[in-house]
Amino acid sequence: MTNRFTRLLTTSALALSALTMGGCALIESNVSGVTLNILEEGFTPPVLQVTDVEMACSFSMVNAPLVGAARNFYGDPSLMETVMLSSAGVCSENQAIAEEMRYLRAARAKQADEAQDARISQKRLLAVAAQRQYTAFNRMKTKLEQKYFFKYGETCPKFKRDFDELVYLLGSVAGLQAMQNDIAAQQVAGVPTDTAPLAEKAMACLNNTKWWGVPEATRAVVWSIIPGGAEGKDVKGTFEKSMTLGEAKGVRLAHVLAAVSAQSADDKAGVREAIRRFSGVKNFTVNPDYRLIDAIAQAQLVNISDRLWTANTGARTPISGLGKFWDDKAEDIDAGSFLK
Repeated sequence: MTNRFTRLLTTSALALSALTMGGCALIESNVSGVTLNILEEGFTPPVLQVTDVEMACSFSMVNAPLVGAARNFYGDPSLMETVMLSSAGVCSENQAIAEEMRYLRAARAKQADEAQDARISQKRLLAVAAQRQYTAFNRMKTKLEQKYFFKYGETCPKFKRDFDELVYLLGSVAGLQAMQNDIAAQQVAGVPTDTAPLAEKAMACLNNTKWWGVPEATRAVVWSIIPGGAEGKDVKGTFEKSMTLGEAKGVRLAHVLAAVSAQSADDKAGVREAIRRFSGVKNFTVNPDYRLIDAIAQAQLVNISDRLWTANTGARTPISGLGKFWDDKAEDIDAGSFLK
């Protein structure tokens, strides 16, 4: 009788303990879910309205691990992580470009040791960028596949929120960037080479007009960098249409993609054309809800312009000189800006 009572008491205690722990987990999961929803719906829109790229990417670098800690409280922060890791990748890319320009200056000065050191540093930073961007891509892919029951790159989800669409867009672009940066870093991050073709197919699921021409521009980049990918495709016409949409919608990210495509093809005239077009849009009004994305686009084009200027003059793009080049007519360049 005593043994039966003891067993009953033990069983009851275990059951009560399980119920208590389950209740705590449920509470923590609910709190995490509410918190993440506040971040997605309440915090992200105001952040996308700022124009300080460095502040945004630094904020993401610092706080991405904190957001990821929601998993310890039974939450799934994958969508917010995609946004923050994509932004953090911008920081690493900016640092890598600074090292690339150090390499170019050292090469011009015939400083072999300095040039070699700068190139190594550049590749390390590109590897960090690739890792962040590929993690962003995977977080987006895994979470949205679970949420919408589709296969990324094969079928299309039926989105219920603009935020989910935005994450799908940013994560897909991050995947493409991850592959390109990993190749430049000698593939130390191990990003699969099928990431770009997957992103190309997935982007067909998004409304090109709604998302500033970026989906089709992203597809056009993939067409242009994969051998044989451009066959039967109007790559130039796709970029033209996408940039026109971006200018009308107030987000010029398609211009960056056009420049990246031209850069990959060693089309120097095409790179210049994309930069000139970005800086020369008449009566351009930035979309107030996505100022940060347009600012990131500008920062990336400044980086590309800085590479060209540094390789040819030893210095970056002059102040207010985006869209102008060292071999333009003298009156088109503010020579004094080098001294400012």
